[in-house]
Amino acid sequence: ELKQAFTALYGEAPSVTVRAPGRINLIGEHTDYSLLPVLPLAIPLGTRVAAASDSGGLVTASSRQFQGTARLERGGLGQLPATPWHRYLWGALKMLEGRGAPDSGARLLIEGDLPTTGGLSSSSSFTMAVLLGLSELWGLGLSAEELVALAIVAERQVGVESGGMDQTIIGLARAGAALRIDFEPPAVRAVALPEELRLVVAYSGEQAPKGGSARDAYNERVVGCRLAAALLGARLGVEPGTPPVLGRLADLAGEEEIARLPERGCAAAVAREAGVEVDVLVKLTAGVFSDAADVWVRPAASHVLSEARRVDAAEQALGAGDLAGLGRLMDASHGSLAEDYRCSTPGLDRLCQAMRNGGALGARLTGAGFGGYAIAAATPDTVEAVLAAANQVSPGPVFLATAAGGMERL
Repeated sequence: ELKQAFTALYGEAPSVTVRAPGRINLIGEHTDYSLLPVLPLAIPLGTRVAAASDSGGLVTASSRQFQGTARLERGGLGQLPATPWHRYLWGALKMLEGRGAPDSGARLLIEGDLPTTGGLSSSSSFTMAVLLGLSELWGLGLSAEELVALAIVAERQVGVESGGMDQTIIGLARAGAALRIDFEPPAVRAVALPEELRLVVAYSGEQAPKGGSARDAYNERVVGCRLAAALLGARLGVEPGTPPVLGRLADLAGEEEIARLPERGCAAAVAREAGVEVDVLVKLTAGVFSDAADVWVRPAASHVLSEARRVDAAEQALGAGDLAGLGRLMDASHGSLAEDYRCSTPGLDRLCQAMRNGGALGARLTGAGFGGYAIAAATPDTVEAVLAAANQVSPGPVFLATAAGGMERL
């Protein structure tokens, strides 16, 4: 159907068709940009791109979901476009500048069945699909790992200083398994999912797009983690990196050190106390965060460092087939995200509690929060009741998730 639509639109058949999945995250939320582990899995829903070559360096893209054809010149991308989905195309092309023949253009048709309301990584699925499609079309020969690295920066160009979880799972996922992803040193390993585990995914009814207030709230958490890392590094006599990241202090900062952090602070004051340049705390890929803004510091460190430990424990629980233990960890994760990280919402809290009341072993928000989706762990005996409970409070979609493979040429 996609190929037929492409042919009807452009008058020729596509020469390349690719697919990139979406994802849910079992546990390990807001840890990736602190270089601490995550445990996501890819899902069958995703983005597909059909492509054919064009000359003159012009990239023309249409979407079967969104209005507004994009026309971008490879040699003169200019400023970030105003249309939201054009921005991710722009970011992908920005990362491919100087690669392949300079006059290589493309005609693209993009479609997907992945909801774009936030939480299932629709933006990363889109970006990875476009990058893979153009790499195949232009013969760039980029590996999955190279495409992941390009996509991370491409999305940061759009304005959210996110970590690398979404792109990594989309690029490297394995069917039937979650993926334990470590960032320092980089490593991935498949974690088999117990046969009895059922994963229910449900929408909260609250959108969480990567723009506006959600983008600002996300970047505020990134900076809060940097401030905590800078202070802990100075007090422990450990270099936390540039920019400072909590992952370099995870084995050294105990509860006493975390408790001595200020509840809130601004980058200007922290830079003076920690003896670092303020730029390393506030500089983002696309802009600069205010050095006078008051952000959460101690709660940020408390969540991120405890969440990293929960990733370790969840991997062990999955290996042992301890679904009750996994559920308890999911509940603890959501509690920390709601109370310390303050990225849950009334809709997400209500949805998680409804699924627990319906018999879920545990439930938590998945993705960045601020709206979007929640997931619950269930068993074959309880899954229908959990689905029914989710449908009682969710406007939909509500569905069962299975672990899919990563991006691919079709």
